[in-house]
Amino acid sequence: MNLPSILFLTHTHFHPDQEEMQQLLASYPQIKVTTLRGATYTKEQLEQAHIIVGFPKPEDLIHATSLRWLHTPSAGVTQYADKALYAREDVLLTNSVGTYGKQIADHVIGMIIAFNHNFLTYHKQMEQKLWKNYFPTHDIWESTLLIVGLGDIGTNLAKRAKAHGMRVVAVKRTATEKPAFVDILGTIDELDTLLGQADYLALCPAYTKETEHLIDAKRLSLLKSSAYLINVGRGALVDEEALIEALETKQLAGAGLDVTQLEPLPPESKLWSLDNVFITPHASGLSPSDPHQVFSLFLTNLERYLNGKRMQNIVDFQRNY
Repeated sequence: MNLPSILFLTHTHFHPDQEEMQQLLASYPQIKVTTLRGATYTKEQLEQAHIIVGFPKPEDLIHATSLRWLHTPSAGVTQYADKALYAREDVLLTNSVGTYGKQIADHVIGMIIAFNHNFLTYHKQMEQKLWKNYFPTHDIWESTLLIVGLGDIGTNLAKRAKAHGMRVVAVKRTATEKPAFVDILGTIDELDTLLGQADYLALCPAYTKETEHLIDAKRLSLLKSSAYLINVGRGALVDEEALIEALETKQLAGAGLDVTQLEPLPPESKLWSLDNVFITPHASGLSPSDPHQVFSLFLTNLERYLNGKRMQNIVDFQRNY
């Protein structure tokens, strides 16, 4: 199959190196490859692109009349999962699920340890040169981690938590056989009955209309007052106003937030000033190796695409993941 062009839209966290681009060109010399920084394409480049890799502006996709396949360097594709955005009905959308699980799982474990060992308090004490220690409320190896979403991120997190001796409970959308590194596996319908067991609640599911405000005031009230919520999914998974109230009233011990409803988090948000909140700027997925993992996934899918084989990570437009 002769393709008009591939349009690579690089950014800070996705930038194939020279060797990788040479590999692409050597493998598929018939393909015209254009590499641009961000969404700096011209209308003509957009119209000619058969494949786009990166983050085009969603409102521009209707003008990509030759587009057959869009690959996003992210796992989340909410902004692209609407067929009305595209000029063609048969466009394929793939994401980069499978390239972020390890580093995000490490990030969650780091937050758990930071809360458990009072690292945030100790760091603040350094500013006052204050020498004062505190007992953890409980030992990590006697704690229960409830994971919502057992995909790439949730699976890697469960393995790491089990290595720390934690009791691991997980829920997912559909029932499957329980893996050895999970103690209890249920479906999302059983979430309410399991929330009370959690010392740490980690949110890792895909964001869809069904998971919007999955954790609301009612479900926050089902958690123990000593529990911590950690969100590395999407900000909209949590009712943020209800979360703030639960944190202010100490109904919840704390929250580790790598994602928020609005990003960047507005300066006026109360979350910035709460001493039981640990905020990271959507940074949990960052890894030196990730741009190369994303490129490798794309190259594998390109070979499958050109040879009419089923591709990895095809997004279901109905489910948004």
